[in-house]
Amino acid sequence: MDEEETVTSGIGIDATSFMGNTELFIGKLRRYCDGATAEEMAWTPTGVRNSLGWIVRHCAGLLWLSYGHASGQPIPSRVQGAGIAGSALRGATFNGAEGVVPESAEACIADLETAWQALRGVLLEGATALEPRTANAAFDNVWAALRHTLDDVCYHTGQASVLRKLLAVRRRRKRTAG
Repeated sequence: MDEEETVTSGIGIDATSFMGNTELFIGKLRRYCDGATAEEMAWTPTGVRNSLGWIVRHCAGLLWLSYGHASGQPIPSRVQGAGIAGSALRGATFNGAEGVVPESAEACIADLETAWQALRGVLLEGATALEPRTANAAFDNVWAALRHTLDDVCYHTGQASVLRKLLAVRRRRKRTAG
């Protein structure tokens, strides 16, 4: 493996595979949110903590955080409320105002896609140095942060899939009951 394919953990990743897999999961999240109302984006079944809206906002936050680590640029302040551990936020620079927290499916997906385009642009520019551009003890290098992002987005996309199926059952029950 060359040094661009190696992270400190020894698990290989390169820009092409990271981008392809991230786009795959964003596409799935987009499909899971398609047609969901704001109420459905906020809904969780009994015993489930994360709503579909929370999952998409969290994934957008992860992408924004990776963008900040890879580029050294400020990220939206709302990322601090996206369910990301404080240790992962250490060293990040925030761009001031909180901004609007997306609620609707369209707004959540738009924020996710905006975060992805920002990070993707940095990766395509070749800003893939192994040294982080922000001081963050949670990750040894940018690729370790990207790997964590991909793992977390993958995990939460699975949760979103289950929620979407449960929402479909809920909709059917409402139609037959009403």
